[in-house]
Amino acid sequence: MEKQSASRAGAAIGAMIFSVFGSGWLLAWAIRSFAQAALMCALIGGLGLALFIAAFRQYRRNREAHAAVVETPESKKGKRIFNIVNIAQGVAIFLAVNIVNNIGHPEWFVPAFIFIVGAHFIPLAKVFHSWRHTVIGVAMMVWALAYPQFAQSGAADPVGCLGAGLILWASALSALLLHSSAQPDAVPGQ
Repeated sequence: MEKQSASRAGAAIGAMIFSVFGSGWLLAWAIRSFAQAALMCALIGGLGLALFIAAFRQYRRNREAHAAVVETPESKKGKRIFNIVNIAQGVAIFLAVNIVNNIGHPEWFVPAFIFIVGAHFIPLAKVFHSWRHTVIGVAMMVWALAYPQFAQSGAADPVGCLGAGLILWASALSALLLHSSAQPDAVPGQ
């Protein structure tokens, strides 16, 4: 039997979150891109669910190791920072939607939203001791700045949602694949 790992459990938690939010972005893309989006939505839902289940199974196999480190002072400090970063992200998204609407360019909300989500991963990289969070954050921010420049409909193009969803799904897969084998367990990382 494989030794439990808090690191694998943390990565699985991240993968579950990424699978859900990635699916949300991909569903937004499908709904905005296809007149008859039901089949595409079903496919996205099925793949997202499979990714979530794989992550949940990895978490379940490692949950005792995760529980052992969850109450450490470092973990508690990380939870506080995580909550602060997510509150700041929510406030920034609220401000962004109001700003773009008030300046008469609501089409810029999606790139702003993607950029803010990407930016929130940067401090979380330090909290979770995870270089992958930096990669995710930079990828999301670069995508938010780049796609309006080349997409047919600019900032309003649904391809923005597609890219954001694929980045998050790729992140979920990498969390599962990179943490699938036994590793030392210094600090749990999502």
